[in-house]
Amino acid sequence: MTMELEKTSVPEKFLVNETKRFLPEQREVLEKGGYTVYELTGKSISDLREAGDDFWTTWPQKYPEFELQRSMRSEVAVNPNQLFLLGSNNKTFAEQESMVAKFSRDISVKIPGVKAIIGEAPDYVELVFLSLPEHHLFGPDDDGDCRYTKTQTRVGSDLAYVGGFYFSNGLSIGCSSSGHCRDNLFIVPLIVPEGNK
Repeated sequence: MTMELEKTSVPEKFLVNETKRFLPEQREVLEKGGYTVYELTGKSISDLREAGDDFWTTWPQKYPEFELQRSMRSEVAVNPNQLFLLGSNNKTFAEQESMVAKFSRDISVKIPGVKAIIGEAPDYVELVFLSLPEHHLFGPDDDGDCRYTKTQTRVGSDLAYVGGFYFSNGLSIGCSSSGHCRDNLFIVPLIVPEGNK
């Protein structure tokens, strides 16, 4: 299904600090397709920790630059019932990037003016806490296993990943090499309005 979208008359330079939002027509198609829209607000992992959100992992506190990176200021859409890109586990990051590029092309044909990206670590971290309690993103599946998403965020020569959220422990953040393949390391594509990174 494709649709015609209205063009905004507001110059892009005035929108730099504004939250990027889906057009009503885009949001409607996304929601009909099972997607939930969340608003990321530019919070850092440190902000969320200080606000009382629970983290199982403590090592990021040793990396102030990592802890202080901020999420994007944008609406993002994910499908909580199909959060992880099917078949994206056991792949290198380069292979996962290629899969997201194809997914992005496909979604932009159905919904003009949107694209899919691999987010940064703080994007996924804020998303986890925004999704509670309605959705329990990155929580255990029916077998009790948790899954993780690789992110664009580098910690030294490694890539950060986010996931493994248990209410009893909090959210886990880890890192692995971009070439590392693991069964529980997937990709969660974030659908965003075009104009985002």
